[in-house]
Amino acid sequence: MEIKVRYDTVSKMIELCRKHKEGMLKRTELEELLNHDDYKVEFERYNQKELPMCGIKKEEFIDYFMNFFNLSINDIKNERLKMHHEQYTFLFDNLDFYEQEIEKLNSLNVDIFEEGLKYTFKGLPSEVTFDRLDFIFTISIGNSFGWFYEHYSHFDIINFFSVFDVNIFRNYIGHEVHHVGLNKFMEEIYEGHLSLEEHLYLFLSFEGLAVKYCNNGQGVLTNPIYDGEPNIGMDNFTWNYFENDFDETFNNFKLQIKSIKEGKIKDINELNAIISNYWLTLYTDEQEKSEIPKLKHSRNYYFGCNIWGLIHDVYGKDMVYEVIRDPKKFPEIFDKALKEIGKEDLCI
Repeated sequence: MEIKVRYDTVSKMIELCRKHKEGMLKRTELEELLNHDDYKVEFERYNQKELPMCGIKKEEFIDYFMNFFNLSINDIKNERLKMHHEQYTFLFDNLDFYEQEIEKLNSLNVDIFEEGLKYTFKGLPSEVTFDRLDFIFTISIGNSFGWFYEHYSHFDIINFFSVFDVNIFRNYIGHEVHHVGLNKFMEEIYEGHLSLEEHLYLFLSFEGLAVKYCNNGQGVLTNPIYDGEPNIGMDNFTWNYFENDFDETFNNFKLQIKSIKEGKIKDINELNAIISNYWLTLYTDEQEKSEIPKLKHSRNYYFGCNIWGLIHDVYGKDMVYEVIRDPKKFPEIFDKALKEIGKEDLCI
């Protein structure tokens, strides 16, 4: 397997940020940097049609960046840019800090990534392998701390150095590459049509299994796999918020399944709207959409970890992937697992 670590744009973007803060940045300088291959990958990833949240067009980002010092939060219409605005503000206020910290990128040798990949392979079927992985670091255009796309795994420098810890970073590596592997596994086995119910179960597996296997996920229904800290690298406020909301979330999950079976959710567009507005929201219940979201990751991370993690705890990884291969089995296996831990009242 070939591993490449790419961070060529980071120093240049810091330089442009400093020029911008001094009122000296030219639009053409930013345009030139954004033509770099690493940023091309970012724009491709953020503008996939499959992503439920709005994309970020290059001209839209350039306009945002060039007008940064004259914007209030209410001026920002793009949801992803609004979510990332607080981090950009921190960046501009702490350029000296970032100039010093980026030297740490030189210490990110292949060994660290190989150690992180141990978590990835712990949580995937043995037949999943990679020919090539590119790890890209940029001062990101978007709100995600980490994401995957094709054979790329990306990390946003702004957040990276505010939380940098090599031990935690190993888990982040494992988590993001788990997505690459699970996506590859699913592409190879799913050629036919999935029912809406199956689609919901598999959607919840995507982040849920990455948290379970790579972040030592723990919740109401599932226990950590490894010794040591549970939920490593997950935001404490967010995790506790969803922990306290578990009963309500589970009731909504059961209601959505019931609505699918009764035909009240009629097609994939209606289901995707529910996924976007409920499972992927970063707003707490009391927040207005005009505010900066308080949550650092969405409900599907926590809940997916619980329901798929329970199947792992009771029956092991082989059963997890047997159900992934044939997701119509999920209700039967999940209900049996609930009975094993004395939670018959939750059966779906």
